[in-house]
Amino acid sequence: MVFWIHPRDSKDIEARTPTKREVTSAVMSTFDPMGLASPVLIEGKALIQSIWRSGIDWDDVILEKDEVAWKRYMENLRMLQGLRIARCFSYCNTEGELHTFTDASEKAYACAVYWRQRTDESTYRVTLLAGKARVTPLRPVSIPRLELQAALLGTRMAQAIANELDIAVGRRTYWTDSSTVLTWIKTDPRTFKPFVAHRLAEIEESTKPQEWRWVPGSQNPADDATREAPADFDHTHRWFNGPEFLTWDESRWPKPRTFKQEPSGEEKEAFLVATARTADARPTPDPHRFSSWVKLLRATARVLQFIELCRPRKESACVSRQLEQQDPTWRTTRAKQPRSTWKIRTPEAPTEAWLPLDPPHLKKAEKILLRSSQGESFGEKDPERHPKLRRLDVVMEDGLLRLRGRIDAAQYIDAGCKRPIVLDGKHVIARLLIKHYHEAFQHGNHATVMNEVRQRYWILGLRSIIRATAVRCQWCKVYRSTPRLPPTGNLPIERLRHGEPPFTCAAVDYFGPMTVTVGRRHEKRWGVLFTCLTTRAVHMELAASLTADSMLLALRRMAARRGTPKVIYSDNGTNFVGANKELKQAIENARETDVVSRAAQMNIKWKFIPPGAPNMGGAWERLVRSVKTALAVTLKERHPREEVLHTLLLEAEHVINSRPLVAREESWELEALTPNHFLIGRSCGAPSIGDYRDEDLTGKRTWRVAQRMADHFWSRWVKEYLPTLLPRKIDGRAAGEDLQCGDTVLIVDSTLPRNTWPRGQVVHTYPGPDNRVRTVDVRTSGGLLKRPASKMILLVPATSDEPTPIESPRQGVGATHEGEDPTSDLCPDLGPFRSLGSSATNNASLRGIAARQSPRAMPLMFQDNLLGLKFVFICACALFLMKLAAGAVSLHLANAFNTLP
Repeated sequence: MVFWIHPRDSKDIEARTPTKREVTSAVMSTFDPMGLASPVLIEGKALIQSIWRSGIDWDDVILEKDEVAWKRYMENLRMLQGLRIARCFSYCNTEGELHTFTDASEKAYACAVYWRQRTDESTYRVTLLAGKARVTPLRPVSIPRLELQAALLGTRMAQAIANELDIAVGRRTYWTDSSTVLTWIKTDPRTFKPFVAHRLAEIEESTKPQEWRWVPGSQNPADDATREAPADFDHTHRWFNGPEFLTWDESRWPKPRTFKQEPSGEEKEAFLVATARTADARPTPDPHRFSSWVKLLRATARVLQFIELCRPRKESACVSRQLEQQDPTWRTTRAKQPRSTWKIRTPEAPTEAWLPLDPPHLKKAEKILLRSSQGESFGEKDPERHPKLRRLDVVMEDGLLRLRGRIDAAQYIDAGCKRPIVLDGKHVIARLLIKHYHEAFQHGNHATVMNEVRQRYWILGLRSIIRATAVRCQWCKVYRSTPRLPPTGNLPIERLRHGEPPFTCAAVDYFGPMTVTVGRRHEKRWGVLFTCLTTRAVHMELAASLTADSMLLALRRMAARRGTPKVIYSDNGTNFVGANKELKQAIENARETDVVSRAAQMNIKWKFIPPGAPNMGGAWERLVRSVKTALAVTLKERHPREEVLHTLLLEAEHVINSRPLVAREESWELEALTPNHFLIGRSCGAPSIGDYRDEDLTGKRTWRVAQRMADHFWSRWVKEYLPTLLPRKIDGRAAGEDLQCGDTVLIVDSTLPRNTWPRGQVVHTYPGPDNRVRTVDVRTSGGLLKRPASKMILLVPATSDEPTPIESPRQGVGATHEGEDPTSDLCPDLGPFRSLGSSATNNASLRGIAARQSPRAMPLMFQDNLLGLKFVFICACALFLMKLAAGAVSLHLANAFNTLP
């Protein structure tokens, strides 16, 4: 034989023991989709199973016992050489019969399907259509179960062949030599264990019990595919021509035996029937397992409905016998269906009908649930004397505690409103009921929900329960909650350094662009504002572009005139008010690459505030506004020359540096302290402070004068300006607890509608010097974001037992939640849908009620979607008009060209 040696990539010709890889390749290389050579090829499959059971590797030689089977398999393959089988099996237009034979052994189980057709009055022709053989599982399986597997395999193959044939099939017959399988097929499948019951149910779907017949094992052709390959396997073998008795008349076929109709003990499932009675047996599901009042109500109604169906009736036995006579498989058909989709037949309605939940069932279920709630809250015995009800006048009516008031004589009022049902607000059923009203009335205000609930129920502590329900409501959290602001933090040390030169700790920001005239063209310029974080002085520069080099040049000009800063604060380029997209991207890229690296070379430490936190950059954002205000007053031209714009920026710088740092009292003799005092020693051209003699202004004493002036200004800074920074603003929305890792939050984004704000989970926190969290990392579907805590709305805390909210805010408050009964408005006494008509009318009425009672209760997504639709419609109209104009212009030009000589 020729073998390929994979590691050496060579071919060897030798008679040696093959490996596992070689055996598998040789066996699987034979293509026989119809199973015509199954008696020979099944040995190869059994050999592969034996090799796999030995546990050898792919390139290891097979064991000695497997080598013997391998040689026998190769010899049997020679019998297939020259084997020819006629493809035609039908020689006339008469209908034929399908005969399926099944058999099993410890080695394999197989089936064979034959076509039997009459050729003349007394002659029949039998042809093999297809066969199938499979090896038995590795785990030991009993012979009866293997015979059942073979019967199922034959049923599937016969069904597939019958669907593909274009010739009419007159009759189908299934043959097996297992009396156990025949007994199982003629028995109700529900009496067996799942393995047998499932396969019997599938067999009964495609066949009828009377179609199965017994055949002796010696005359079963399927037995040839479960044993060793026959020595005379050619076209005359019975595997191809079927058993001899199929060519005879049906009267000479094997006679069926009489079998005992009791299945074997190993397959029959034992049933234990026991009856138990308890003093308190109520068909109420556990309300703690439900998140909705409608779901609990429907589940309870289904339980009651099932109990009614299971009650013994006098006519039930008679009805069952009649149905079994009409259709012997009606029990099996019902057993195979899911219990939730069971159907029922009655003598009045023999056809199948669904079991809908009608209002009587829902009313009964509601009464049982309310009675259960009252019993658990107030006790079963003498509930009127319970301490919680000692100040209420309650009465027992129709098994329910009701509040007896003073409006019994009122007319045209529902009886439930005169005497409402009393419930304890702490019970889970009462909470589910309040949640149902809260959602049904569009998450309206507390007064609306309280008014509607008290139309039928008197719930203790109703106001506090409604408030707690609104706090836990996920929809209300998304659409109405506000961020819990952390307390105002301490000022950074850079704001409190006194005695150092101005601009030692600075901040920088861009504003613009502004258009200037250069020759005949217009170019863009940007203003660069540097501010001293200590003295609050400003320094203005003009940038010609948004490149990193232009920004560094502005920084070098500022350092040359004011000194090199030690620390520079700025935002990260995503919060420039009024800047375009180009400004955002260019500044962000520049500050993250060249600017930071080159600033480090100049011994400058660059610090960024978190994205989306302009409030943290208020020290320079407010000064940018002051500069813009000054330019709006002094700049008269729309496109000034660059020299004019530069001059106006410097004048605005001087004006801002002349502003008082603190409010000046009229009684003060000295002028107000300004940033110019620290820069030029005086404010706005005022004379120098102090009266000095000529001898004090000599070179030896000038430094004393300068030092005295600086000390004087810094002393005033400490006494007058520093105390103004002391008060800490306390916001009413400040939270007592900080965000933690694992919290599910809603990220506030002022550029998006509220119903599209992204959700995320906090993965990292950044505590400040006071151990309060003001910046967090949030993981969203789009990646990891760094945002301030003031932009986070807490939805589910990490330590909460509540599930992560998966309800999309796009669902809206008017949508039907999963599990709600679309026909709940059929019962007039079940909730807030009473006397509102159809479901469509209900939704419209509820939206109208919510709009009148609480305008804020209407979902924001409706307004946003309406604006979006208007915008799309306007854009579409504009595009259509542009196309019409372009077409008209093209037509006009074409006509003009055509008229040219």
